[in-house]
Amino acid sequence: MTEELSEILHQMLPILQKKLNYTDAVFNLWFSDLTLPVLTDMNAIFLTSTKLRKKILSTKYKKEIEESLAEVIGFTVEVSFESADEGEIKVHEEEPIEPPDPEKDRKDKERMEELLSDTKGSLLDEYTFDNFIEGESNKFARAACLAVAKEPTTYNPLFIYGQSGLGKTHLLYAVINYIRKNHPTQKIVYKKSEEFINELIASISTGTTQAFKAKYRSADILLIDDIQFIAGKESTQEEFFHTFSALYEAEKQIILTSDRPPKDIRPLEDRLRTRFEGGLIADVQPPSFELRTAIISKKSEDMGMEIPPEMINYMAERLQNNIRQIEGVLKKLYAFVSLAKGTISKEKIDEIISIIDPGNIPASVMVERIIAAVAEEYDVTTADIMSKKKTENIANARHVAIYLVKRMTGATLKSIGDTFKRDHTTVLSSCNKVELNIKTKKGAEDEINRLIRKIKGI
Repeated sequence: MTEELSEILHQMLPILQKKLNYTDAVFNLWFSDLTLPVLTDMNAIFLTSTKLRKKILSTKYKKEIEESLAEVIGFTVEVSFESADEGEIKVHEEEPIEPPDPEKDRKDKERMEELLSDTKGSLLDEYTFDNFIEGESNKFARAACLAVAKEPTTYNPLFIYGQSGLGKTHLLYAVINYIRKNHPTQKIVYKKSEEFINELIASISTGTTQAFKAKYRSADILLIDDIQFIAGKESTQEEFFHTFSALYEAEKQIILTSDRPPKDIRPLEDRLRTRFEGGLIADVQPPSFELRTAIISKKSEDMGMEIPPEMINYMAERLQNNIRQIEGVLKKLYAFVSLAKGTISKEKIDEIISIIDPGNIPASVMVERIIAAVAEEYDVTTADIMSKKKTENIANARHVAIYLVKRMTGATLKSIGDTFKRDHTTVLSSCNKVELNIKTKKGAEDEINRLIRKIKGI
């Protein structure tokens, strides 16, 4: 088994164990000797030690193994099993279209090892201000972090908030790498809030609280990721308050990230909230279509993977949630292209997205769902919504449908206009009308949210 296939198996097994909900002892009984000697675009062959184990795997665990493997490599293959006492493994696969290229295979192998590794030692080094792809949604947060990196305590504390996967941690790492390069004598302490909490608990139980305090209060720059998790933890809040105060009074830089602004972190002590709000607060918003396109283009280029422009646009339309989701899809797409020598298509992109994000629905399907749900809600037909009719109930339903398409798909005004056979100014007007209703009309927001849940099936 090659190192590449060994790594794939290494990543697959924990996923499989989680699916089966087996203890380590039970899981190892059946899977400890499992190897993956063969993986193609058509099939995967797993090798076990005995015919009995082969029979058990084939009859009881095949489906779960197929699903777990697909989560790692990004595409589905037919899984079969062989035992070591049955002789040589035979593989049936298509002849390669192109002659083998040893140099390309070597580079692909190296890149696959890099991409599939979750414990890459230099991972932090990859995140810099230079490779942080900037757009309107993150421009202010990047500028604030760069200013603090260049001159600590420029903004103190710096509080960055936004949904998961939008690049907050990238910015923290970028600050760290910049300071290490330009201010090497500065003592940097970076922790996720869960690690801070666990260290505090451990220090209390072992009687080493003084060492804990010294570690954090001697920092020149303290960076805490996901600070919202200290909410409701009284002892942690107490200790962090004193750590924060000591550093702030000593004019040391504090940078915090959260999934929400300080005022929305509950329950959080007021004395902490006011300190979080006392510096600069910067938000990171979901990336626009243009920014998503730029991210996909840049990251695929860095991987050495050529994606046709129309496929890049399609991915940007489908992947609207966060940057981490984009990275996950690109990694699995790279695995598909490198291992299976496959061709990038809309179908393959959809398949990979369905594995990573089962609730992610293609934009065209989502638009159909939205129009149908709105038509049912307002007691009109889908034909009415798509028509030129201007009666009040039909026009209102049309406004809501257009608004929801914009909100739930992130499509451009022009593409929405093409769908509804209206110009982009009409689309904008419909969106503005619904947004005004949400702000001024009682129950309007609840009505919209109920429709969204209905469309999503939740």
